[in-house]
Amino acid sequence: MTSATDKTEPAEIGCLEAIEALYAYLDGEVNDPQALARIEHHLGHCRSCFSRTEMERALTAQLRKSAKSRAPAALQARLRSIMDKF
Repeated sequence: MTSATDKTEPAEIGCLEAIEALYAYLDGEVNDPQALARIEHHLGHCRSCFSRTEMERALTAQLRKSAKSRAPAALQARLRSIMDKF
C-alpha cells in the first residue's frame, strides 16, 4: 500500500508552473532535485509542454550556432541607433 507521503512519484505541477520554470530548466539552473523531478515528470506526461520544451531547445541551439557569425556592420549600426533611443 502506498501512503500519501511516499516519495516514489514527484508531486504534480500544472502547465503554468512548468512553463514558468522552463527557461531555468533548459539553462540548467534548477538546483532543487525535487523541483527538477516535478518539471521532468510533467514534461514526461504533458505533450504540449514537452513540445514547447523541444521547440525552445531547437531555437536555442540554432541561436547558438548563428551567434558564431557577426552581424553586418550596417545592422550593428542600426541596432545601436535603436538602443540609443531607449
